[in-house]
Amino acid sequence: MQISRSILYAILAGIFSIYPTKIYALEINREYGEASFKFLKLPLSPRIVGLGGAGAALSDGAGELDLNPAAAAPTAAPTSAAASPAGNNSGHIIASQGYPFSEFGAATNFITWSIPLEKYSLLLNARYLGFDKIEGHNDNSQATTAYGAHSFKAQAGVAGMLLDISWGLTVNFATNNIANANYSSALINAGLRYQIISGLYAGLSAVNADFWTSTALVAGNADPFPPTALQAGLSYAHAIGSQFKAALALDARTRNDEKMAWPMGAEITYADLITGRIGYPLLEQEPGIAAGVGIHWSRFQLQYAYQGHETLSAGHFFSLDVAY
Repeated sequence: MQISRSILYAILAGIFSIYPTKIYALEINREYGEASFKFLKLPLSPRIVGLGGAGAALSDGAGELDLNPAAAAPTAAPTSAAASPAGNNSGHIIASQGYPFSEFGAATNFITWSIPLEKYSLLLNARYLGFDKIEGHNDNSQATTAYGAHSFKAQAGVAGMLLDISWGLTVNFATNNIANANYSSALINAGLRYQIISGLYAGLSAVNADFWTSTALVAGNADPFPPTALQAGLSYAHAIGSQFKAALALDARTRNDEKMAWPMGAEITYADLITGRIGYPLLEQEPGIAAGVGIHWSRFQLQYAYQGHETLSAGHFFSLDVAY
């Protein structure tokens, strides 16, 4: 059964006109930079980092579920230049380590387990980001002892196919700890991905949408809430000759406390062995060029990404994906 193309094109016509609206249930209408749980904004997947944060339509592996949960939906064969030769209809275990913003002593890691069923994939993921060297200042602007901050997020869900659409949904629990202030929230991530024609995909995701948020510890302060993000995009992947495959991705992303940004990226793969990537988050508040490389061998993928920043030190991210 095919989805009506006229309906699909009507949806795509609105993909790049996503702007914050007064959807108070998702807390979309907020002042710039007001959201707490800010660490949830950072992508930790080296592939997504290397693409400049793009990939709502290009992502097709369990390691990208924090951008679009539909990325982990079972497929019979690889659908992009960087997909595993085994496809993503098998089980996957992905572990990652990252080092952004070295001046703050920052470190990240995540682990994802994708468990294949006949028509679905069960998804388990945990991610952590911590800072150990944040400079403190008192009310008189005098330096105090450096303090730490960290966030932890755990999620569980499922991904599958409905008609011709890949879909994914996860339920999440997140904590945000800064010095002695600890907040928690329950979140939902959801996403869709659809092949328009051969090689051309559309994707749409909503991540970190809270349905339960803790109250402020200090009376009179605004209650903490996470950075809900809506991201939509198009991607195109195509073979170049007999040895190369290339893919392009362009997304539109808005968060409840940020202006519209346009992440974009490209990757090229040689002989299903090595992939190079480059990306840039156009109109992001503090953009920086990103790049990455992936090595594929049998059921293993080793990924690395470099993430530049306009004012802070560059970040470095690594991951290992094992299909089984």
